[in-house]
This record gives sequence, structure tokens and C-alpha cells, in this order.
Amino acid sequence: MSKFDSDVERFAKHKDARRLLVALSGGVDSLSLLHKLCELRTHYDLSIAALHVDHQIQTESEHWMRHCQAQCDQLKVPLKAVKLNLQDSGYGQEAAARQARYDWFQSQISPADVLVMAHHMGDQVETVLLRLFRGSGLLGLGAMHEIRQFGLGWIARPLLGVSKEEIIAYAKKNDLRYIEDPSNLDTHIDRNFVRHEILPLIRSRWPSVDQTIFRSSGHLKTIQSSLDKGAQVDLKMFLCLSTGTLLGDYGCVRISDLISLDQSRIIDVLRYWIRCEGLTLPSTGKMNELIHQVFEKDSRGRGGIRWKEGEFRAYRGFLYLLPVQPKLCSPATQRWRGLDTVCIKEVEVALSVRRCTGSGIKLSSIKDSQFILDWQHKDRVIHPSSSRHNRTIKNLFQESGIPPWERCRLPYVYLGDDLVCIPGLAVGKAYAASGAEIGLEIYISGTQSDQLDWD
Repeated sequence: MSKFDSDVERFAKHKDARRLLVALSGGVDSLSLLHKLCELRTHYDLSIAALHVDHQIQTESEHWMRHCQAQCDQLKVPLKAVKLNLQDSGYGQEAAARQARYDWFQSQISPADVLVMAHHMGDQVETVLLRLFRGSGLLGLGAMHEIRQFGLGWIARPLLGVSKEEIIAYAKKNDLRYIEDPSNLDTHIDRNFVRHEILPLIRSRWPSVDQTIFRSSGHLKTIQSSLDKGAQVDLKMFLCLSTGTLLGDYGCVRISDLISLDQSRIIDVLRYWIRCEGLTLPSTGKMNELIHQVFEKDSRGRGGIRWKEGEFRAYRGFLYLLPVQPKLCSPATQRWRGLDTVCIKEVEVALSVRRCTGSGIKLSSIKDSQFILDWQHKDRVIHPSSSRHNRTIKNLFQESGIPPWERCRLPYVYLGDDLVCIPGLAVGKAYAASGAEIGLEIYISGTQSDQLDWD
């Protein structure tokens, strides 16, 4: 039995999935993998479907989609295909295509599904070299994992230990008709340059270099796994549920707890935390900047960093992990009837309402009036229903521990000229429902693209 056959069968034998979704490009790698899984389907009771993405980059892509459909019909496998309209991400066409492809794959996965990819040893070696050239650290040089969580399910790569030659041999043995993407020969693309120019030269001197690099990436994964276990213990010990924030975060850690660790361990914990939330990692330079701003002796535990998918911000001795915050602005005053949810895009918040008894703004005081939402009057005073005295808005924010990055996003709710409510924070005493009075509770939430949940 070839290594291709044995590795695919080992995966099929130990799979624990409701459904296998095979990413099918129509090339030799993915078609061979799909064919072999179908061969094992009855014996291992496999439920198999295929996913195909047309990026609409190549003129032949429509033909490739039809070819995949024909192959799936022959194998009696359902195929779901999609045509993507790529958006410029600023990172180039290849990166945009990859991101769009994986986003769509993730949208197709249900709990207990496994997305099965046909990456092989050569792909892994190329990935290690590309990441080495880009200055990746331990995590990046470990390259692709054979199996890991992905969306609601999992992603598996059962061919990582198999060479390209073994896959081609399987395809020839089974007379598989596969397509060849001409863009794979374009050495202007970094991966193709490594594949066609660099690796052949290295292999001519060290013929077994693929196995050597593959083995090294495995060693690095083992080391990273050990570091992750330590970071997991630290994070579990230090992570707190935020109490002062209203608009969404990923929790916070006490800065004094982290300072007890050495710098490299602090970075390990923070990077592990970011990965747990499914965010891309900031650069090493950004992480060093955070250490300098927040953790070094001459800092005051203030500051933070911002990167593509998130932010760290320090406040009152805690470090918060946040989704990217909207840029500072003050929306125009607007009217709201309070009948349904309203979204204020400029500050990325949503207001919703619910009738209740004994809390919120009493309905009898609203009548047919419209609420006025304003963000300008920071010097105003309110007498909270829960307090014996008036409070300035600034005092109220400070006493409630509302962090500065949220204060500018919170609207002040007026009836006429009267400040009656700051959602999530206070209702004016003169307008507050009590006892058996019917009230209108106004709820506020952030509308960032990632809705934040504590598992």
C-alpha cells in the first residue's frame, strides 16, 4: 500500500465527523483525495460532499467548474460551487482570493463537519520557506496543521506527509482526468518562484530536503504546543470578565499580574489570547511597542496598540483586548421614536428597546414624544434614579469605570431639553419607572462585525 493510500485511509478510519467537505479545485491533488475517500466511503460509512470556488480570475474557470461537476457526478458526490467577486484587500490578488475562499468555506461548515484539504508535503515545505523569508516566528514556521478547529467545525489535511509524486502516481493508476492551472507556472507569484526556482536547486544538493524541512516543522509545532499549554494556564489564571465596558470586548487582564512574568512569557500569553479569539496576530514590532508602552518600568500602564483585526488598550490597571474601535467622531443629533432598533454607523452602536415593569423610562413621561439622540453635551448633569445626588456625565463615567474609548460612542437621550437617559448607565430620576409603572428600557450594544461571546 502506498503512503498516499495509507494516510488517507488512516484519516478516514479515525475521522469523527458528521460530514466530510472536500475542497475541490479539479487539480490532481484534490481530485485524487476525493476519489480515494469515495473508494473508502462504504467501508467507513463516510458522508462526503465537495466544495468548489470559482475566483473568476482565470478565463478557463467556468470550464473548471463544469469539470468538477462532471467528476462529482461520476463519483456520486454532491457539489456546491460558488463564484466569488474579489475585493481589493491591499495585500494582492492571491491573498484576497485565499481570504475569500476560506471565508466561504467557513460559511459552509456546520458543527462536526470537517473541511478536507489536499495540501501535501511539497506545499508544506513551500509554506515553511515562504514564512522563513518573511521573518515568521515559531508559530508561523510550524506551518500547516494536519487538523485544527475551523469555524464551527474542523479543517483537516491528511496528505501533509505525502509527496506530490505519490499523488500523481495514484491519479495515473486510476486514470483520473484532472485540470492544470496555468497560473501555477507564473514565477512572479512567490509560492511558484519557490516551487520552480528555489526548491529544485536545493533538492539537487540535498535530495531529501523535503522530508527534513517537514520534520523540522513538526518539531517546531511540538515546541509551540508546549508554549501554548503554559500560556493557556496563565491566561486562565489572569483573564477577567470586564465590568466597565458596555460595547463589547474580549475580556481583560490585570497588568500587575502579567508584569510578574518575564517579557517573552507576557508576549506568549497575549498572542495565545489573540489566537483564541480567532484574530490575526499583530507584528512583532507592534507587540514590542505594547510591552514598551504598558509593561516597562518607566511606563504608567497606559497606551495600547492597534492592528488590522484588533486592539489592546490599557485602563485603570487592566489591559483590554478589543475589536477594532471606530475612529473618533460625533454623529449629528437625530430623532428616534424608540419603537425599533436603530443603528448609528458612525460610532458602531445599536439601540434597542423593551417594555418592562418598574425600570427604564416610564411610558407616561414619553407619550407621543420622540427621543433626541446627541453626543455633544458632555458637560451636562443627570440625577440618576439610583443616586441621591446629581452627577456630571464625566463623574458618572468615572464612577462606573466606563473606559475612554467607549465614552465618545455613548449617546445622551433627551426628551425635549431634558437629559433622561444614558443607555446602559443611568435613567434620570424624574423619568424613571418604579413599582408597577410600565417603563421602556433602552439597551445599547456594539455593532462591530465580530459579535463577542464568552464561551
